[in-house]
Amino acid sequence: MSTIPIVEPCVCSDVFVTGAGPLTFMGDNLRLSLFVSQRSYDGSPENAVVAKLVGSRADMLQIAAAIMRGCSGEVADSFVDFLEAPSGRH
Repeated sequence: MSTIPIVEPCVCSDVFVTGAGPLTFMGDNLRLSLFVSQRSYDGSPENAVVAKLVGSRADMLQIAAAIMRGCSGEVADSFVDFLEAPSGRH
């Protein structure tokens, strides 16, 4: 990640998520839709989108790597194997 200071010139709300939808490929960028699982008005389960992250493939992989650093060793090792695979695999 960057060593440049992070500033927050306006309030950015925290967003709680319980899952992520499939990646959407948008040219050189990726979009990741994040959702929260909830019950619909009729009581059936649904996933409500609460945020969409868009960034370059390289930036999104850096974000994923930062998340993985907080995970167990086995999960992190699997992710590293994925990153080191030939580029055609991801």
